[in-house]
Amino acid sequence: MKLIKSQAVTDTTLTSSSVPENDYAAWSSATTYADGDYVIVTTPNIHKIYKSKQNSNTNNDPVTDTTNTYWSDEGSTNRWKMFNQTIQQQTSKAGGFDVRITAGQIVNGLSVVNVDTQSITVEMVDPSEGTVFNQTYSMVSDSGIQSWYDYFFTPITRDSDLAILGLPNYANAYIDVTFTDTGTAKCGALVLGTVETIGDSQYGASFGIIDYSQKTTDSAGNVTITAGRYSDTADVDVIIQTGRFAQVKKILTDVRTTPSVWITEENTDGTIIYGYFREFSILMTNPTVSLTTLSIEGLT
Repeated sequence: MKLIKSQAVTDTTLTSSSVPENDYAAWSSATTYADGDYVIVTTPNIHKIYKSKQNSNTNNDPVTDTTNTYWSDEGSTNRWKMFNQTIQQQTSKAGGFDVRITAGQIVNGLSVVNVDTQSITVEMVDPSEGTVFNQTYSMVSDSGIQSWYDYFFTPITRDSDLAILGLPNYANAYIDVTFTDTGTAKCGALVLGTVETIGDSQYGASFGIIDYSQKTTDSAGNVTITAGRYSDTADVDVIIQTGRFAQVKKILTDVRTTPSVWITEENTDGTIIYGYFREFSILMTNPTVSLTTLSIEGLT
């Protein structure tokens, strides 16, 4: 079990993006908006879409409208959806896109979550050493391919998550991430940060989802399903060295309010979750090894 402790991507660290921020016209205090009109606000640390809730809506700043009297918050702009910790809102662009992040500190782990793209290229460039990492990852899934029949006749699917651990430790490097697709590339979350090792995940881990869809049944027994978001869940037992008890406890305590990428098994698809732990406990079983139990819940 490893985790990537995320570092926030801000206007300062997002050096460039090929995704334009032009979802709608920018809000203007001089414009009168009708009920249902959309605007965007692109000021630093905002980058949101707002929808007018009234006619004759003039000079009412959507950012300061904390009572939602004039505007409703419709989420992040397309460029910033991949950084807003809502992984089911995806940044998308026809033909693919690329972003450059200059973290200004060591980044040795990177993950993409809820992506739909043919391939992803990650390049790290240090101003003194030049390119220190450059790798392309195919996102075409081979899960379930057990025979030549499967190879030729199973529908092509794509991996939705990727975790890259062990990036070189260069504090001044920038990272280019390129999403390549002949159609529309999509990304729910791009997470960068430092990698921490918890211990060895044990078989018997359970994975599932919490579904926030609504299912209603009328008097005739007809069922109506309204699709909603969902979050991934996992319950995992992890063996740690007893000598690392204090270190592991501190790692977990430090990320209690920070969304992190949890990697149960590096080589197994479907075991990457971007979210928080609901709870953890450490059982000192003997002087050599101890057992950590983690309950993890993903972001929606």
